[in-house]
Amino acid sequence: MLNALLDLIFPPRCEVCKKDGKEALCNSCFSAIRFMKPHLGVHSVAVYDGVMKEAIQRFKFNKRKNLAGPLGVLMVQYIAELKINMQEIDTLIPVPLHPRRQRERGFNQVHYLAEIVSRYFGKPVVPALSRVKDTKPHFGLGREERFININQAFAVNDSRAVYNKRILLIDDIYTTGATMAECSRTLQIAGAKKIELLTLSRAVEF
Repeated sequence: MLNALLDLIFPPRCEVCKKDGKEALCNSCFSAIRFMKPHLGVHSVAVYDGVMKEAIQRFKFNKRKNLAGPLGVLMVQYIAELKINMQEIDTLIPVPLHPRRQRERGFNQVHYLAEIVSRYFGKPVVPALSRVKDTKPHFGLGREERFININQAFAVNDSRAVYNKRILLIDDIYTTGATMAECSRTLQIAGAKKIELLTLSRAVEF
């Protein structure tokens, strides 16, 4: 009864196109997403433009947490269709935010996505990485500047959660690869056995 009353007051609708409906991402918007194949050892679900860009920005900056479900399911479908062998993965590690930025945003959207993947494949989400350097936003920085900016920005919280583990490292957007490269380097130094990279989207125009 409460849900029905809330629907009358706040009619459910697509978070991107605002069309009335029960889904946070409607079929029309879903069909407009440009999906990708693995490229240069990185698994990215879709191109970061159009509907996908709008959905991620609303998820991150407008706190539309109900988008975690459909966006996370896209990652699950991508894994299943490409037959990424999740039996060879021990743990899921989301790319962390710096504590200051997480306080400002209120949540880490990547952790939400990792939780959806975890729910489907039964692999634990382990926040084994911390962001110890409060870096500048990458928006507006060139490729080399991004790699310099992110250098030594991460640390491993618990070496036991990383050592000799096969890890699926998860992020929302892949642009130059600077963040994923630095996270991977940090995990390798801590003794990770294998690291697979998965992002929800990829900026192909960069």
